[in-house]
Amino acid sequence: GKYTRCKMLSVLLAAYISVTALQVQPVLRFRDTKTKSHVVLVGTMHYNPISIALTKSTIREQALEGSLRSVLVESCPTRWNSTLDVQPPGSIARWVCDNEMQAAADIADEFNCAIELGDQTIEETGERCTQILAQTLVQLATPFSGGWMQIAEDITCGLRQLEAPPGGLMPLVLLNPSLLVATPIAFIRYPLAVALKSPILVLLLTSLIAFGTSFSGQPAAGNELVELGESISLAAIETIVLGRVFLVGLLEERNFAIARNIRRAARAKSPRGGNTVVAVLGMAHLNGVMQILTQTRVV
Repeated sequence: GKYTRCKMLSVLLAAYISVTALQVQPVLRFRDTKTKSHVVLVGTMHYNPISIALTKSTIREQALEGSLRSVLVESCPTRWNSTLDVQPPGSIARWVCDNEMQAAADIADEFNCAIELGDQTIEETGERCTQILAQTLVQLATPFSGGWMQIAEDITCGLRQLEAPPGGLMPLVLLNPSLLVATPIAFIRYPLAVALKSPILVLLLTSLIAFGTSFSGQPAAGNELVELGESISLAAIETIVLGRVFLVGLLEERNFAIARNIRRAARAKSPRGGNTVVAVLGMAHLNGVMQILTQTRVV
């Protein structure tokens, strides 16, 4: 009947939209509301070969058009210098742990373009995450003094950073078939690169995981419900604490730092004289950074 036909059309339309979304690349193009410069955000899955290829092609395209002013990468002096020390150009480590940040620098250098480090320093990020972690634990224990409301407000604001503004990045982009096929390579490269740069950190994390596994034992007979309740409570607390650390310390605050540095790069002198800043970022940052650059002049 008529209802069945409408339902079939709705399903076909949804399928068409889904397939179209899967073909869209995670690249956002817009004009900064404050500097009036053109900004191109390249969203990447770190260490993914497809993201690396997209980074190279996007920067090269802007350079060949003559519009490229500078290239900004999601890194800071400490992280960047560590990467260059462990994975210098031409080394085996550079080949094994190929990544979009160094690839962006290579293309920028090819076109005599400035490379900017756009992220908040790792020292400040680490300090803020520690502060947020401690603050959340204290506020969880003080619900009647407004602690829970502050946690909820922070998490809500952090989640808004993931929302797509007009012209923003839709979640279905993550289901790009090429990106998914190459994901196992990224999963191998990422921890390997971390291990090369910070072997002590990896050893510490491995020890903590091993200790936690050995510490957990079988529940005593008759205490299964108690154990289940404790597990659910612990999981809820972990989700709240780690969720706030991620959404505020690792996402929202860094988005503002990245947006500020994009505007700084747009105003800085450039030998190329173009009017476009290409920023290579993790996909989670794209919508939040676009929101800031298109909706506020304060940063």
